[in-house]
Amino acid sequence: MKAAIYNGVKKVDFEERPMPTCDDDGIVVKNICASICGSDVTAYNYGGDSVLIWPGFEFGHEMVSRVVKVGKNVQGIKEGDRVFPLPQFAKNDYTRASTVGGFSEFIEIPKCVLNQSVYLVPDEIEDELASIIEPFGVGANAAIRLNTEPGKKAIVFGAGAIGLTAAITLKYKGCDVVVVDMLENRLKVAESLGMMTCNLATEDYFEKCSSLLGSGYGLYGPTLNCDYYIDCAGKQSVLDSFTKYGQMYSKLALVGIPREVYQFNAIPLIYTGMEIIGPAGADGEVIRTVMEILASHKYPVQNMITHTFKQEQLIEALEQASIPTEAIKVEIKYEE
Repeated sequence: MKAAIYNGVKKVDFEERPMPTCDDDGIVVKNICASICGSDVTAYNYGGDSVLIWPGFEFGHEMVSRVVKVGKNVQGIKEGDRVFPLPQFAKNDYTRASTVGGFSEFIEIPKCVLNQSVYLVPDEIEDELASIIEPFGVGANAAIRLNTEPGKKAIVFGAGAIGLTAAITLKYKGCDVVVVDMLENRLKVAESLGMMTCNLATEDYFEKCSSLLGSGYGLYGPTLNCDYYIDCAGKQSVLDSFTKYGQMYSKLALVGIPREVYQFNAIPLIYTGMEIIGPAGADGEVIRTVMEILASHKYPVQNMITHTFKQEQLIEALEQASIPTEAIKVEIKYEE
């Protein structure tokens, strides 16, 4: 089989490797479609140690696959099933979550357990959408962990794949949502998904968001009439704006990875009951919610997929994914 091997900054090689095999407790899958994660882009451009992608490893972890071999002890899975491998458990090693092999033709899933290692994908979800279940799960998990209620208001910082999927989940749960970013191409996609938007490159954050959501008065002066915030940008300025403009009992979920250690004023949390949470990874309930949203076709999620390449064009695809003014979700499509 053809395997994509990460070998360092700007270095990805294709190798012919033996077809994966499995024992009685595992399965082998053939990748149908894979999408490029921000961690793949980071590894390609700057080095992979910080995102658990090391030289010599197959990589890629956002994919939908077809089962081609099933060990006799595996329950609930048969050849021909379309599955989503959950990266944290696909290799039975959390440190391999980023090196599952989504950019290779075939993958072994050892000690495979249905609804843990892999999830069956409903027929209603197209291959291209199924390949973004993993990043959708990250965004959806942030929204779900906030314990959102219908009729509440939310702001999402960052209109990349994680931010947009968080916004979709908030919307699906009945919230009014504003997506904040500086890139017009991404905000246009957010608008196509039914979101209100604020462009920090041309608009004042408080003025625009208060006009959309309303305002009040709090510990340090004017506040936004907003219940939930999700930071998918990993910026100190997001934390600062939350502690400055957040109303009583509002909540912030931190999803974006900051490049520097955050500094923040804890006094607003002490006096107002504001909360900051770290959502962690998606579980089975979150994955099922994501599939429910995708199968509903309620939102044109396909608008997030901006480019599609073949496996042999992976380097070109990584280069394209490195241009945020053009790309949101870049996919690799395999021939079945």
